[in-house]
Amino acid sequence: MDIVQIKGHIKEYEWGNTSFIPALLGVPEDGKAKAELWFGTHPSGDAIVMETNQNLSSFLKGDSEHWFGEDHIESFGDELPLLFKVLAIEKPLSIQVHPDKLQAKAGWEWEEIIHKRLPRELWNYKDPNRKAEVIYALTPITAMCGFRPLGQIIPILKLLLPKAYENHFSYLDESGVDDDEKLARLFKQLYTMNNESLSALIDEYIASLKTHEELPTSTADGRFLESKGIVLASYVSYPHDPGLFCPFLLNVRHLEKGEALYISPGTLHAYVMGNGIELMSASDNVLRGGLTNKKVDVKELMKVTEIKGKEVEKVQILRGTSGRMHLLTPTEEFHLMVLPSGTYEITDRRSIELLFVGEGSAQFISEKEKRTLQKGSCHVVAASLDSYTLKVEGMLFIADVPR
Repeated sequence: MDIVQIKGHIKEYEWGNTSFIPALLGVPEDGKAKAELWFGTHPSGDAIVMETNQNLSSFLKGDSEHWFGEDHIESFGDELPLLFKVLAIEKPLSIQVHPDKLQAKAGWEWEEIIHKRLPRELWNYKDPNRKAEVIYALTPITAMCGFRPLGQIIPILKLLLPKAYENHFSYLDESGVDDDEKLARLFKQLYTMNNESLSALIDEYIASLKTHEELPTSTADGRFLESKGIVLASYVSYPHDPGLFCPFLLNVRHLEKGEALYISPGTLHAYVMGNGIELMSASDNVLRGGLTNKKVDVKELMKVTEIKGKEVEKVQILRGTSGRMHLLTPTEEFHLMVLPSGTYEITDRRSIELLFVGEGSAQFISEKEKRTLQKGSCHVVAASLDSYTLKVEGMLFIADVPR
């Protein structure tokens, strides 16, 4: 076999949407929030090969050279280093950050002794892998990612916290200190403040937000939430959370359909609303930074987070010689391509591929086989297949490992 279909795992989280993933898969809604659809070999959601009813990880290892190729095995062994997801975001996700390779390895080894004593949800590190990710918008998406430059933060703090600014944050106006050092001090201060002081700060902040009508809650067309809207939506569920300040500390970015955002390890971020394709390193390492009922380890959060004010650019997308649209991300584990309607001759292959149909359908044609790929289906193509043709009517995504 050179191609097999896999069945993904649906993750039901409270921030998910009840309709988007069922509609994508063509199955009835059951009223439960479907947040993520996973396709990969991660132990938390190993896909099932429909032709054999095996876990994908076991299936690939059964003939690893055929499916992965020699170059891949030399670099990654017989493991799939990427994880492909569909996200359906109804409510803001928790603020979070992911470790780089060295941090993940060190954290995993340090925590190994407690893994047998504590439930998995209390682990900081669920595997020894770094986690980078890219999200591609299937519908308009609002996201927070990376710290704003301090010069953008100070005016909003003075506007919304005029009383508290003099008492708590006047050091931000001092000269001779690097802006990123002051930004790091601000972030740590908010997350280590005693409950009484934090509560008073949030009270002033929320009251001020409600009176400043010049600050929009959403874009004029209502398709995207702005910083004020994110705060007020989150305050209902997390009224005592220091993460409420993050919508004004972090860059807020709006993705139109067909745009993408790359999140590197160390980047504090949260997806707020919308639906998209997410491709990432095969890791489930998440350190949370607020707006959640789950564990927040402030010490580890500070260790992993890159606190550096800078603008965030959207991912550059280029058309290759085959006509496929390539998302340019600085990653060795994954690479995402988008194929709108058209015919594509896929040649000079050296990587295993995951093919996912996001809209419409597609025809897969090789020397040995022809099959129809339906909307919502995901297929794995062996690295050893020399070439094949895709005839797409709608939208298809290919995830592979860069060589």
